[in-house]
Amino acid sequence: MESAALRISKMQTRSVTKWSLNKGKRKTVKAVVARFYRLGWGAWIRPMVGRNKRHWSKTAKRKIRSEKHVFCNSTQSTLLDKMVTKYWRKRRFYVDDVYEPYHQREEYSFSAVKPH
Repeated sequence: MESAALRISKMQTRSVTKWSLNKGKRKTVKAVVARFYRLGWGAWIRPMVGRNKRHWSKTAKRKIRSEKHVFCNSTQSTLLDKMVTKYWRKRRFYVDDVYEPYHQREEYSFSAVKPH
């Protein structure tokens, strides 16, 4: 049997390193960059949970639905912004970006294309 102290050391953490030892700067949580994508207007999106798991038990409709992405809510987006540095909060431009239509939102003056 495992002791309680050993179990605690195995627990997963995704916290921010407030001060790096070398330069004294904040560090990016690499799990955020690997799992989420930030849109130009500040929202974060992620793939559906469990999209690659247990395909044998899912219906065809559910498999198609699990290929889609979902938006994080405002609280989660704020937290993710705190977990990454300014470099990752800036808009990224890629050739043939599949997320290109989602980078503009007319409801927000910051990303609106048409003048209000």
